[in-house]
Amino acid sequence: MIHVMSLIIPFAILLPNLFFFVIPPRNMPAEGGESARPILKLSEGIGRLGVFVLPLFSTIHSDNPYEVVFLLAMFVFLAIYGAGWLRYYVRGRGYELLFSPMYGMPVPLAISPILYFISASVVLHSPLLFLSSLLLALGHIPLSLDTYHHNNHRT
Repeated sequence: MIHVMSLIIPFAILLPNLFFFVIPPRNMPAEGGESARPILKLSEGIGRLGVFVLPLFSTIHSDNPYEVVFLLAMFVFLAIYGAGWLRYYVRGRGYELLFSPMYGMPVPLAISPILYFISASVVLHSPLLFLSSLLLALGHIPLSLDTYHHNNHRT
């Protein structure tokens, strides 16, 4: 069964990314600083597809205390993600801000959405969403760290 209301979960993460394409970074490097690690890119791509599609097939649960705790965790991770994007826009859309540490967290715009989706997998009772979140993490975090380190070693 399809649960359209559950699409709010991926949409909350997707929305700031849509603004990124409309208002891109002002100093994005020509080479992008991307890693050439195809296995990580494949993992990231499969995970990304899963976290954006799978919520459509689950309903949000908040009847049990653990579900409420993970729902609250989703809001916390979404707030961290939003703060990262706000920092990016307020400080002039510097490309490096997409990968710079915040609140002691390395690559917060990579880690916070993954923690958000892992929490959502509990609220949605979706083991497949959990596995997709792990696949996304396996690719997205190391690739983001690669970009962060590449940006910090540019001359």
